[in-house]
Amino acid sequence: MEQVETSYEKFINTILSIPAENRTTEFKRLGADSVVKKVTETIVAMANTDGGYIVLGVDDPEQSKLNGYDRIFGIEEGPERYDEIGRNIQRITPPLLISWPPAEVKSPNGKTIAVIFVDKALACFHSVTKHVFVRLEKGNKQLNPHEIVTLSYAKGFHQADKELIEVDFDLLKTEYYDRWRRARGITDGEIKDILFDTGLARTNDAGELNPTRAAVLLFALYPHNLMDTKCTIRVFQYEGAIETITKTLNLLGAPKTIDGPVIKQIADAHEYILALLRSGIKMPSSGFVTTYRIPERALTEAITNAVIHRDYYLKRDIEVDIFEDKVTVRSPGLFPSNITVDNIGRVRAQGYRNDILVKHLREFPDPPNLDRNEGVRAMRVEMDRSNLYPPIFITYPTLQDAVCVVLLNTIRATEWDKVSNYLTNEAKYVMNSDVRRIIKNPDTTKVSRLLRQWVDRGLLIKIDTGAKKTTKYRLPSRVDLFSQ
Repeated sequence: MEQVETSYEKFINTILSIPAENRTTEFKRLGADSVVKKVTETIVAMANTDGGYIVLGVDDPEQSKLNGYDRIFGIEEGPERYDEIGRNIQRITPPLLISWPPAEVKSPNGKTIAVIFVDKALACFHSVTKHVFVRLEKGNKQLNPHEIVTLSYAKGFHQADKELIEVDFDLLKTEYYDRWRRARGITDGEIKDILFDTGLARTNDAGELNPTRAAVLLFALYPHNLMDTKCTIRVFQYEGAIETITKTLNLLGAPKTIDGPVIKQIADAHEYILALLRSGIKMPSSGFVTTYRIPERALTEAITNAVIHRDYYLKRDIEVDIFEDKVTVRSPGLFPSNITVDNIGRVRAQGYRNDILVKHLREFPDPPNLDRNEGVRAMRVEMDRSNLYPPIFITYPTLQDAVCVVLLNTIRATEWDKVSNYLTNEAKYVMNSDVRRIIKNPDTTKVSRLLRQWVDRGLLIKIDTGAKKTTKYRLPSRVDLFSQ
C-alpha cells in the first residue's frame, strides 16, 4: 500500500531540500552559547532587509556532512538557549511583532524543528544592543552611522521629497504649476499659500516658508540646477551586450541627459528612447541594425516607475542603458515599504518613498501614474504577449542602493516556459537531470548550455553544491518556505 506523505513530513522535507542559506534563509543548531547572539542579530538583519526565516534545530546544509533526517538535531539540543532567544528578542528596538514560541514541527526522528518568520521592516531600522544589522547574501553586516543614514533614504524610511529646499517660489510659477493648479480647480491665490495649503510647502525652524523637494521636482523648469542632488535621466547606447572599458569605450554616440520637471522628464524620456528603439541601432562592428522587440508599454512603465519611486536623496541619476540584447533601467534607491523582488507587482505597496510626489503627480491632466499598482503587472503581461522573457529585477545585495529593471530583447525559448512553470508551481529547485526530464531532452550538454544562458541573463540563480551533477538552480525571487 502506497504511503501518503503527511503535511508535516512535506514541510520538513521542503526544509531539508533547501541546498544553501541565502539572504532570506538561515539554519541554526542550538549546540553553542553563541547561537543566541547570532540568531538575534539575524532576526534584526532580516527585518532590516527583506524579511526571511530562521530554521532552528537543523544543521547548515553547506556545512553539514549529514543528510536527510540526520541533519535534524532539534531544539532539544539546547532548550535553555531556545528560551534565551525568546527573551533576547524582547531587547530588539523598536519591538518586532514576532510570536514566541515560533512554529514547531516534530520530525520523524523525534526531534523538534522551530521556524522563526521575520517580516520586512516598513518604517524604520531595528537594532539590538544599539547596533543595526542588515542581511547579506549569506551572513549579516553591522552598519556604521553613515550607512544607516544613506540606507534609511534608500529604503524609504526617510522621505527626501518632504524635505524643504531654499528655492524662490517665483521659480516654481511655470506652465507645469499652472497645469496642475487648473486641474485641481484652484483659480486664485498666491503660490506660497497654495503650496502651503496642499502640503507642498512648510515653515522651517526659523519660521520661513520654503517649498518641499517634491514641489521643486513637480514645477521647476530645471530642478537639477536648483538642488544639491541629482534628478535627471541619463541614456547610454552600447555596442554589444555589456559595457566594456578597454582602450576604447563601447559607447555609441554621446550620452543623452533628460532634465526638467518630473512629468516632462517622463514624457521626454519616453519619446527619445522609443524613437531610438523604433528605428533600431546600427552596430559599427557588423553594419547590422539591431531590431528591438521590447514592447513600448513595458519600457515606458519601467521609466515611469524609476522617476516616481527613485531615491531623491542619493546624488545619482537614473540610467537607461541600451544594449543589443536588452535595455536596463537603473534607479537609485531600494524597494520601499513591504515590496521585495518576490512580490513586486503582485502585492500593493503599503507606502511610498515619495508619497507627496506621487499624490500630486496624479493630479496633473493625463498623469503618467494611475497609482493602482498596475505598472509592473503591465510590464509582465506585455513581455509575455511579445513572447519575451519576463522583466528581471536586480537589487540588494547585488546592487547596494539601487534597483535595476532588465528587459531582455530575446525571444523566449519554449523550454523556459516549462522550467519556469515547474519552479513556480511544483518545486523550488531544479538540477540538470530535472530539466532534462521536464523538457524531454536527454542531452546533458544542451541542457547545461540552456541553464548557463538562463543564469547569465539573470533568469535563474545557480547554487553550487560542490559537484556538477548536484548543482541546483532556482528563480531569482525569494524562496519562500511557506508558499505553495
